Amino acid sequence: MHRVSVIAALFFLAALSPAVAEAQSGSVDLRGQFGAIIDDLNANSFKSFQDAIDDQKFLGRIFGTRVIDEDARRAMAADFAANIQSSYIDAFPRARTESDAAGEITGTIVSFEESAGQANALVRFEARGFRYSYHAYSLARGSGGRVRIVDWFDYYLGSWFSEHMGNELVTLMPSRRAVASVLALPAPTDGQLFQVGELLKSARDRNPKRYFDIIDNMDEALREEPFIVVMNFEWCRLVGDPGRLQAAAGDLARLFPGDSRYSLGLAEYYVQRGRFEEAIEQFDVLEKNLGIEDGVIESLKATSAMALGDFERAMALASNATRDEPGLELGWWTLLRTRTAAEDYGGAVEALTVLEDRFGHLLIPQKLQRDRFLRVLIDQPAYQEWRATRDAG
Repeated sequence: MHRVSVIAALFFLAALSPAVAEAQSGSVDLRGQFGAIIDDLNANSFKSFQDAIDDQKFLGRIFGTRVIDEDARRAMAADFAANIQSSYIDAFPRARTESDAAGEITGTIVSFEESAGQANALVRFEARGFRYSYHAYSLARGSGGRVRIVDWFDYYLGSWFSEHMGNELVTLMPSRRAVASVLALPAPTDGQLFQVGELLKSARDRNPKRYFDIIDNMDEALREEPFIVVMNFEWCRLVGDPGRLQAAAGDLARLFPGDSRYSLGLAEYYVQRGRFEEAIEQFDVLEKNLGIEDGVIESLKATSAMALGDFERAMALASNATRDEPGLELGWWTLLRTRTAAEDYGGAVEALTVLEDRFGHLLIPQKLQRDRFLRVLIDQPAYQEWRATRDAG
């Protein structure tokens, strides 16, 4: 799914694939219907996703968690489809290079549980630059057996999406009542409400100088507000100021220790800063909450362990990734690199074989020479024998 150019393509029900068409009669389970929706997202169409959202319930969740200005309510409801789509796209991890930004974001359903007309689905989204996001969808069977999307928890944002959109509306029009509704303080003063309101306005207007001037002069009680701490981490991550982000990440980790809602964001930050042991800890928290051992997360933990020089742990984690998701290419590349780093060249040859046979790579010396982690294989007897056998076959 392209971040910038997701198009709500027009189509008629009769032109849909048989699986989606049959869903209207309830003859297809929720898993099949939801899978078709994710396939449409991957094909750059947002329409079936949008159509599946239970607008009434979703708007109720948005408006029920915050005091929202009436004009903001009307603006949201009047153009709900466009607002959902733009917010959905903007919520994905930011690209760090132009090349990454030009790539696609693709979703994979990694777990699905259904019971009594309700379902929970976990979707992993992947983009260039090793950017990942996880959405946990709450689904229900609607009229005619049609799948309905009630809401979803976005682990990159660290919140339910309805909550995120409610916060966006408060930021859009931060009246004093709206500001008071997002604070944990039982009786905020007029001065505190004014400060937070001005902070939200500066964020809304994308004015970093004004934003940091305000937050630097806030009293300690406000700076410790959960809403402010989470918002500041998100804002600093968006702005990309290293010093500010370090402080914001520290505040987030201190205020929410071991909280899986923020584990993905903190893990990404720790990896970028080379704090690999802390990254592994956050990935562990995330996996525990997701309730699965995820191939991508195991691969990222393996890469972090390899960076720490703990090759035994790195190989074990990479082996977990290939065992859990044998069709995940990242897992096999990670296994290849960890075994090469550990000088297990026989084991590296096993990963090379899978990468060639299953994923279509041609791992000749010229290709390995371009990879600083893998070029050491070229002179190893295990690789030379393997390559000769492959070329002769």
